[in-house]
Formats: sequence, structure tokens, C-alpha cells
Amino acid sequence: MKTYRSFGKDDSIESLVDATCIGAFDGVHKGHVELIKKTREISENFQIVTFNVIPKIYFDKQLKPLLSSKQRSDIFKKYDPVNLVYLKFEEINQISPTEFLNLLKHNLKTQKIVVGRDFKFGKNRKGDIRTLKNFFGSDNVIIIDDFYVKNDKVSSTKIRNYLNEGNIEKVNLLLGREYEISGKVVKGLRLGSKLGFPTANIKFKHDFYYPKLGVYEIECELNNEIHKGITNIGYTPTVADRKVLKVEAHLFNFDRDIYGKEIKIRLKSFIRDEIKFDSLDDLLNQIKKDIDSIKNK
Repeated sequence: MKTYRSFGKDDSIESLVDATCIGAFDGVHKGHVELIKKTREISENFQIVTFNVIPKIYFDKQLKPLLSSKQRSDIFKKYDPVNLVYLKFEEINQISPTEFLNLLKHNLKTQKIVVGRDFKFGKNRKGDIRTLKNFFGSDNVIIIDDFYVKNDKVSSTKIRNYLNEGNIEKVNLLLGREYEISGKVVKGLRLGSKLGFPTANIKFKHDFYYPKLGVYEIECELNNEIHKGITNIGYTPTVADRKVLKVEAHLFNFDRDIYGKEIKIRLKSFIRDEIKFDSLDDLLNQIKKDIDSIKNK
């Protein structure tokens, strides 16, 4: 697989491909995966084309992507495209639909295009499915309909709404995988150890859309091993006054030193909201209840 990180209107890929799927791929959810799989069915000589910045986030700077750039890239790689192309959105957004179509045909050297039914392109989003078909021919444009899971239309907006609610089961269902936070384990205040529940403090980038603050049931991947546990995502108001978002995980029946190790936290279910307790004893009692609620499932 060859990756083009910042593909502009004057760039070109090296060889002809049979099929191209193109989209924002915000979250790479089940609908996006369906689009990628359909493209691969046409030919294994296919490419994934997306944007260096997700368009809706380009226009709304307060919004964050559902995945970090690394997570998104890692998911794409699993489908083994010939090329993974990140279009330079700030440039591509300014060209006309005709220029964009010429880029697809001549610069990206594709013959068949696979897109979602609401795909728009070119300056002011003036290009649409009809424009694509007029240019490439109807037989060379494959449209993927909206994807539904249990009568729920899969969309990035809906996934964000479920994240806001802490409805991780629904999030995972629409994503087609478990919501994940990854990073290195760093030293914290070690209060968890003093209370009898040592935690791994995860250093992570805040460049993605994180879920409702609170306590979650998790599975943790560490050195290709899976461990069950519990995590708190929040500001630990009982023990700290600083407004620093933290991810702290307690792994069941685990007592190894893992400082500096890469760890992946996958959320399974929401347990409760983050609470400021009146005392450490109250916090300790609640942690015991939280852990029991998971172990007794």
C-alpha cells in the first residue's frame, strides 16, 4: 500500500487503478466499511480516497473527529488498498466540480467510482451523483445506500449523539467495533494504589471526540493480551482541582509494572456518571460497587 498524505490538484498517483471509493470516512463506521468492501469486490486493485481534514470539521472548528488520524489510517490499512490518498481539503474545496472530476480521472487514474448516496464535491458542493454519472457514465458510478443496523441509520452524527449519552453499546454497534482510546501509561498521583485499586494513567491526544465523562466497563489490550477492567474518563473531582481530562484504568487481577507501555482501552458499557464524593472513603466504597457491578454481570 502506498500512502499519499497531502494530495493536491497538481499531484498524481503512479499507476492505474480499477476502482476508487471516496468519502470523508468520519469514524469509519459500518456504512463506510460497506463502501470500502463494495469497492474491493469490484477489484483488489482499488484505492481509498479521503481528506486530510474531515470536511464538516474544517467548517466547524469546535467539532472533533471520531478517530485520531492514526486510528483512521490503521483501520484503512486492514482492507489492503493499493493506495490510500488524503486529499488536501483546503485546496480541493476551492476547485470546481469539473476540475475535481478531472482530478479523479487523470490524477487519481481511476475507472470506477464508489460513493455514498449523499456525496457532494467541488466548490460550494455543486457536484453530485448526477454530475459523476454524466462524466464517468452510469455503469462506472456505484452508489452505496444508507446503511441501517436494527432500524438505526448509521451516521457519524448519530454516533456522536450516542457518545454524548454514554450509550456505548449503540456506539459500538454502529461503528462495528468497540470505541477505543490508546496511549502510553504514565505516572500519576498513585492514589489508586494507596486505596488498593492501582490504575494505569493513559497519556492520550485530545484530538478526537471523546464520550460522556464517567466510569466504563472496559477491555484492555496490552502486549497482545486482553484484560478486563474499569476506567474513569474525566477530571477526578474528588482528588484534584485541576481541569485536566484524564483516562485512568484499573485492570482486574493485574499487578505488573507497565509504565511507558502502549495500551488500548476499549469501552464495553457505561457504569455511571463521574461524581465528586465527600470523602475518599465514599469514593473507595463506590469503586468497589462499580467493580462488583461488572464482575457480577
